[in-house]
Amino acid sequence: MATTPQNRIAVWEPIIIDRVDEPVDRQEVLRYLGYPAGVAPSSAIESMLDSWLGEAGKLAHPRAVYLVLPVVAKDRRTLQLQTWDRIIEFRGAIGEFLSPAEWVAAFIATAGCGIETLASERMNQGDALAALIINSVGAERAEAAEAAVIAQLRSRVSLFDMAPTLPYSPGYCGMKLTQQKALFELFGAKTVGVSLTDHYLMRPLKSVSGLIGIGPADQVLADGSPCERCELHNCAMRR
Repeated sequence: MATTPQNRIAVWEPIIIDRVDEPVDRQEVLRYLGYPAGVAPSSAIESMLDSWLGEAGKLAHPRAVYLVLPVVAKDRRTLQLQTWDRIIEFRGAIGEFLSPAEWVAAFIATAGCGIETLASERMNQGDALAALIINSVGAERAEAAEAAVIAQLRSRVSLFDMAPTLPYSPGYCGMKLTQQKALFELFGAKTVGVSLTDHYLMRPLKSVSGLIGIGPADQVLADGSPCERCELHNCAMRR
């Protein structure tokens, strides 16, 4: 496809990020464990964190894949994207939340299967707390892979005075979990080892997928955080 003003930011083929150099963020692990900001765990939990953060971090293999597609049409409940050979539609309030978007990056990010195996082993041995900590590290590593996608996008689109929005995942923001099917179809076999179950859940479990809007930087800034407009005030993903 020829380069035009409409598709100059588009990335039609999946780009794989196979390495994430950012170390494990202890505060994010604590957040996934349920600790509010500014609340410190007990000395016993701190000791367990010291023990498991390193081991779980070594077993994690955060990876991600993404592509960027032009927006064909959008309204409050629908979002249509132009792929290489067809138009694909997503439904849900996501269309409203991505209102500044002229392009959308679809992505899949994962912590890999090693960390999930370790958590299962500890759970089978009756050490539920260790399994919880390990799974929290897995969630943080998947988030780190997602952050690597956002960082690459920001670097790429800033050349055009564009900026990325917050990411939005199927199952949140009024976007049904069944939309996972359409998202995964964009990548074919290039899903960095992540697969979907019959119920649209991802394996490995510590994986995340979603859409990131890309629009004029001033409009993205003016639009603010969609979490401020969302009715799910107790959402764990709220920012």
